[in-house]
Amino acid sequence: MIRTFPIQTQRLYLRQFTMSDAARAYDNWMSDGDVTEFLSWETHRSKDESERAIRNWMLSYELGTMDWCITLIKQKQEPIGSITAVQDFPDKGYCELGYCISRDHWGKGYMTEAVRAVTGFIFQNTGYMWIQARCDSENHGSVRCLEKCNYKHAADLELPCEKRNGEIRTYRMMRIDRRDTIRM
Repeated sequence: MIRTFPIQTQRLYLRQFTMSDAARAYDNWMSDGDVTEFLSWETHRSKDESERAIRNWMLSYELGTMDWCITLIKQKQEPIGSITAVQDFPDKGYCELGYCISRDHWGKGYMTEAVRAVTGFIFQNTGYMWIQARCDSENHGSVRCLEKCNYKHAADLELPCEKRNGEIRTYRMMRIDRRDTIRM
């Protein structure tokens, strides 16, 4: 049951990852500590690590994961980021998005465009009633991206961050309901 289908926006093309993306994904964001600072996974230290991650994502497509490689329309073979339903709960009627984009593409509205597109895709192609996203409260760019996409503040949670040796971090939970997408 494949659920990651291509999505095209005005400037972006979102598609499944391929193994040929691994080296460029490593160079563009997976090895960049500034990009991965607030992510749940560690900065990749080798291209092999990025290859393993992408191989796992590719194997998961047939299980129904929703995991897109973000590219620019004019450069469909150059991965610049990813957006994923990192937590997927069809039986409970929701999923949680996670995303990242290369530092060279920060501040250009690309992630906002990708989040809007994937949010619309999920609501059009699933029975989910809501979508949530969690971001470190210090990741102001991510909070602002979600606000631009009509996600609303749902809660602040203090949780241990495994990546930071259990340090307690404040996470902002943002949420959008199916009925709110009409105003997107």
